[in-house]
Amino acid sequence: MNENPTTNVPGPAALDMMVRIVMSQTDMAQDDVMSALERTQYNVKQVIREYMTSGPLTAAASAAAASAAVSTNQLRFSEIRHFMDKSAETFRRNQEMTRIYQQVQEKKNQQAATAAAEAATAQQQQQQQRSKL
Repeated sequence: MNENPTTNVPGPAALDMMVRIVMSQTDMAQDDVMSALERTQYNVKQVIREYMTSGPLTAAASAAAASAAVSTNQLRFSEIRHFMDKSAETFRRNQEMTRIYQQVQEKKNQQAATAAAEAATAQQQQQQQRSKL
C-alpha cells in the first residue's frame, strides 16, 4: 500500500475517518482521497490545502500565499477581531480582579466580625468579674 517504509500507516478506522473528513470538505472521490493521503503521508490538512489551491503546494507557493495582499475587508475584520479579543481579555481580567477583591473584602469583614465578637465576649467577662467583686 505504501512504498515508504518510514511512514506510519494509520489503522483502518483512522484511515476511514481521514477519508470521510477529506470527502466532507472536498468533492474528491474516495480513490482520489486515498492517493492524495498516501502522497502527503496521511496529512489531512495538506490534502485539503492542495485541493483548495488546485495542486500540490510547493515551498514557493506556500510563501507566496502567506505574503498575498490582504484585502480591505480582511483588514477591517482583522481589526474588529483584534479589538473584540482585547476587550474580552480585559473583561475577563476585570472579572477576576473583582472576584479577588470581593474575597479579600469578605475575609476582612469576617475578621472584623470575629474581632468584634471577641471584644464583646471579653467585655462581658470583665463586667461579670467586676460584678462578682
